[in-house]
Amino acid sequence: MPDLSYHRDKPLNLTIAPVAERPGAVIAECRFDNAEGGPVDAYLVTPVDGEPRAGVIYQHSTGGRAAFLAEAVQVAQAGGIALTLPVTYQASGDQVAMIRQSILAIRRGADILLERTDRIGAVGHSAGAMMMGVAAGIDRRFACVVLDVGLSGLSFHYRDSTHPAIQGLRASYGERLPQLLADIAPYDAVHFIADAAPTPLLFQASRFDIGVSESEYEDFFAAAKEPKRLVWYDGGHELTDVRWTADRVGFLAEHLDLPDLPRILAERLS
Repeated sequence: MPDLSYHRDKPLNLTIAPVAERPGAVIAECRFDNAEGGPVDAYLVTPVDGEPRAGVIYQHSTGGRAAFLAEAVQVAQAGGIALTLPVTYQASGDQVAMIRQSILAIRRGADILLERTDRIGAVGHSAGAMMMGVAAGIDRRFACVVLDVGLSGLSFHYRDSTHPAIQGLRASYGERLPQLLADIAPYDAVHFIADAAPTPLLFQASRFDIGVSESEYEDFFAAAKEPKRLVWYDGGHELTDVRWTADRVGFLAEHLDLPDLPRILAERLS
């Protein structure tokens, strides 16, 4: 297994700059030093009044730090604190660095939230779900984890996906593809997810995802241990089914003691 340890006493050099206020919530741009690589740019969303009851770390691959921002605001309105992270794609195309820095950003994000509250959960989307699956297996600080449209690992995705972008990636690597797959395979979430137990896991899967097959979703779910739940939705890789949000919000509310979170979502939809 790769070494993904880090020194928690390394300074975060955290900067926080409020950029907007919503009823009951403050949105701030923040930057912190990762354990490896360059600094991470994220959003930190905090409640206007009182100490946070709990916290949530989000990591989204295709939508970056802003993709889960609306949900992060709802977490803050329910009395929580939320940190929204990107996957740390590399301009150089270095896949191992991207994976390592994305996982370590989650762990450093946990350091930030646990300075402000004592209970945290995590949500990962797509590649973020694969990074979150690794983090959940090596870091025991998460009270619950949501894995949204993820699969067993990037080596599986790069080798097997029929998505046009991934087909293009395979073609671009040509004869170098086997080495790439060998380099990233040790970081596949399937090697770590069983160690997340007994942390409750919610897997969210799409039946019409051109990038991830139903069997790939099921294989990832099978690798995890109880307590776990797999929920299917009609949609593509970027799900829009309101149940997709409602199920996740209900799961976070239950395990993080944020009882107002489902009501706040319902009010948004009314």
